[in-house]
Amino acid sequence: MILRYVLDHMSESDALGDSYDKAAERRHADASDDELSIVEYLDMRDAYDILNRHRDALPVELARELRNGTPRMDTLVPVRNRVMHGRPLQSGDAEKAVSACREFKSRFWPTLRDTLDRLGADPDWEPAFNGVDRKFSDRILHNLPPFDYDDTGLIGRAQACSSIVKHLLRRREPMITITGEGGIGKTALASDIAYSLLDNPDSPYECILWTSLKTERLTANGVVEIAGAVRDITGATQGLGKVLTDDFKGGVAELSEALEGIETLLIIDNLETVSGSEIVTLYESLPDTVTYLMTSRIGVGQIERRIPLPPLEKKDAQTLFRSFARVRGGRADFLARLKPETVDQIVTRLRFSPLAIRWYVLSVESGREPHPTLTNQDELIDFCVRSVFDALSETPKSILSVLYALDRSSTFDELAVLTDSPIDDLNLAVKELSAGSLVSQNPDPADELISRVQITEAAQHFLRRVAPPQQADISSTLLREQEFRRSEERRRADESKRQLAPNVVRVRSSHDEPTSHLLRLALAQAHAGSIERARSYVTRARSLNPEYWEVDRVEAFILSRNDQIDQATTLYRSALRKATDEASNAVVSYYFAGHLAGRGHDVEAALPLAVAAHEHFQTADTAQLLGKIHLWARNYEESQILLEWALENVSDRGKLRLIVLTTLVDSWRRWSESLIEDDRRPVEAAHKASAGFTQGVRELDSGAWDKRLAEVLLESASAFLRAIGELGVFPANFERDAVRILTGVKRHAVLFERCAAWRHFPGRIGRLYRMSEVSEEVSSLCEDLVQVARPKRDDTAAEPPRGIVKAWLGTYGFISHPDYPSDIFFPGSAVEEGPGAVWNTHDPVGAHVIFEVDEHGKGDRPRANFVSPLPAGA
Repeated sequence: MILRYVLDHMSESDALGDSYDKAAERRHADASDDELSIVEYLDMRDAYDILNRHRDALPVELARELRNGTPRMDTLVPVRNRVMHGRPLQSGDAEKAVSACREFKSRFWPTLRDTLDRLGADPDWEPAFNGVDRKFSDRILHNLPPFDYDDTGLIGRAQACSSIVKHLLRRREPMITITGEGGIGKTALASDIAYSLLDNPDSPYECILWTSLKTERLTANGVVEIAGAVRDITGATQGLGKVLTDDFKGGVAELSEALEGIETLLIIDNLETVSGSEIVTLYESLPDTVTYLMTSRIGVGQIERRIPLPPLEKKDAQTLFRSFARVRGGRADFLARLKPETVDQIVTRLRFSPLAIRWYVLSVESGREPHPTLTNQDELIDFCVRSVFDALSETPKSILSVLYALDRSSTFDELAVLTDSPIDDLNLAVKELSAGSLVSQNPDPADELISRVQITEAAQHFLRRVAPPQQADISSTLLREQEFRRSEERRRADESKRQLAPNVVRVRSSHDEPTSHLLRLALAQAHAGSIERARSYVTRARSLNPEYWEVDRVEAFILSRNDQIDQATTLYRSALRKATDEASNAVVSYYFAGHLAGRGHDVEAALPLAVAAHEHFQTADTAQLLGKIHLWARNYEESQILLEWALENVSDRGKLRLIVLTTLVDSWRRWSESLIEDDRRPVEAAHKASAGFTQGVRELDSGAWDKRLAEVLLESASAFLRAIGELGVFPANFERDAVRILTGVKRHAVLFERCAAWRHFPGRIGRLYRMSEVSEEVSSLCEDLVQVARPKRDDTAAEPPRGIVKAWLGTYGFISHPDYPSDIFFPGSAVEEGPGAVWNTHDPVGAHVIFEVDEHGKGDRPRANFVSPLPAGA
């Protein structure tokens, strides 16, 4: 048009104006022997603008069309430049270009009309185009492959492309690896990045080299091998060297020499087909002027900045689906017109994966049914996941199996509870799985500092349909999870009943629950006597949660019980430093005080800690501990007040009540002995000892069978007898106390005989018996107790055991006996009334009985037969 309507009557310089110098310079630099018109050297936009400036010389119809079409040049020129320079197309380029070109309808555009007609009849048609090798035509030397013509362009990766280009321009990281599952778009993104750098005037690279290690590709008809694919670094090296010189036949050393001093970007696609050590060797061999951009499903694992490439955003996935279906046309054309909710369901089931979306559209285009194709993606998933899965070691595969069985996200700490893997191995396994895009890690909604690990949908589909885990492994995982959940339920129940019980571990939030579970296992093992196993659980808990104060507190508790006093003290101090809030500090203070006073015998240091704990909690536990420490500090009155308060505030008649009552009786006894030894006040001492015995023996009368309580009761009885003995003459006003104490000892002699204090008790009885003015009733009781204390005949072993009915539930009950810690079960049918003894059917608790142990009762819960109540006083 310029030749026909403008240059036919104007000189080149006048016609071209400002565009003349640039066009003339290009013509002068052209090595062609043909003398071409200057218009051949004009850019498309310049040529259009020249025609617009000379519209008066044009036919009216053409002039009007050029003027109206001017805004469309802003659309057409960038698309034309991308096509002609071999650059990646952008989303919508094809539609925009065709739409803009259709506006030029006049007779002056016959070639354009023919081209549009051909495209309308056959969307797959392309005009013959003999492209030239543009390896040296750009400012930067490169061997970038021609970008696959794709009408959709690269959708949804603009931000990732821009971010990585900025990293490569700054060159602060020598190696960047784009990681992601197969088909997620790593290669397309790397190519887009490369071409962006090629056209960037600020690019620091003199050379951009590309090599691909991809050996197969997925088509609608299955996976096919790529002919002539490079399969190792040696093959890649030779291909790269030929970019620099056609006769290159060397190896890495020769390539390094060739690249010396050249600022180079080396792009290696599909890195997972070679080992990380090969890449490290290449990195160490090539000069420092080389920067690396890799794509891999796994990553190198060293010396790299890894940039994970996630699936497409839902909106971008929907755009890709419709765009690709539209340009494919044919049988797939209807997919582009599906309802939004239908497209949403499809791209969701395709995991927002670009490859999966394209594979699905191509499959439908090839004649497959849409729904079965969406349901059966085994071939696609196998292609995307198989190479990564096969490269995994056993621990990552085991973790993947656990996540598959859970079918939910899990914190790292939960995984540590659900597996036996060492913590370091577990950490490496999760990193390996994350690098291979088999799991995703996202911040926990409740705490962004905590990551939740979840198996990706592609990996889950692969395990479900292609490589299912063993059913035994799944069952084992689910059983462990169930045990973990039950443990947490028990922990909460225990804490609600008694928040300072030895087996209670407090948590700051739900994220502490896995660590708490391990610590409770440690306490259980310590209670069973397996200290080493207990320490192993603590070590595992510490690896997960080193700043969690309960880890130090529990380990200190275990060491203290194992008489490792100094180590326990150090750990308690560490726990106290970590317990920054008031409640947790009070918990540590409570246990630390008990350790210092009981095991460390440092009552002075323990007292302020116990005071702090009681001031915060105000419970029977803290009052009992503080009362006991005051007792050991010989502050008897303070001890009594606290222990009486604790006994009144015990919520039930369980173990804590026995502990408090035992400590209270012991406090009376120690106070009594202090009054004798230090103050020589035997009358007051006798009152104290009598009060303690009277208070404690009621518990035995109610059916309790506790050896520790019996021990302090017998010591209290001895303290009473000692105080009476100090008077020289039996005082009449202590008659009732003496009868009550001696009767109580006789009534529970079967239990008292097993106490260490029993060895000395007959001597106390003998001195009482010999005192002047002793009543006949007291003397008789002394004689009875002496008889009880005499050594038994040889045949007493055949006598049936004696115990006390501890509980009665209408049709069966339980007997307390020191030889059977778990108590003895007996059915109502086993009861036989003997002479002078009647079985109280309504409330036999506390009754003394003799019995025989059934041969079936040798397990954890023994069974009694022939249960006979004893007459009162027997």
